[in-house]
Amino acid sequence: MKTSTLLIDGKKYQLAYDFNAIADAESLAGCNLLNALENMNDITAAQLRGLLHAALVAAWPVESKLLPPSLAEAGTMCRVDTIGIVTTALGEAYMLTLPEEYQAKARAEAAQLIAADEAEGIDPQAVQNA
Repeated sequence: MKTSTLLIDGKKYQLAYDFNAIADAESLAGCNLLNALENMNDITAAQLRGLLHAALVAAWPVESKLLPPSLAEAGTMCRVDTIGIVTTALGEAYMLTLPEEYQAKARAEAAQLIAADEAEGIDPQAVQNA
């Protein structure tokens, strides 16, 4: 399984997605996580927390003696100073689940959005680090 890496508070986490983890997290989070995956720019706090939890669970090593972070623990990782890096890592984890031809298309669309933001004077790095 391909994973993306999230570094928060000096700890490294691997993120991945599979349908079962998303479905399980939906019932815990009480919200539609598939909608959130399709539109990361219009995501609620509950969806962000649920997606992070699902991605942590999906990538958690089976051989680990520790349990993956709970939904509440995933929520503590989502803060004003980490929202940018969390959403970026979640987006990358989602991209890695797509077939190669869709990954290329999605990356091209993301590049166009970044270029449009830059044309409007929006700094993508400042938004990511906000």
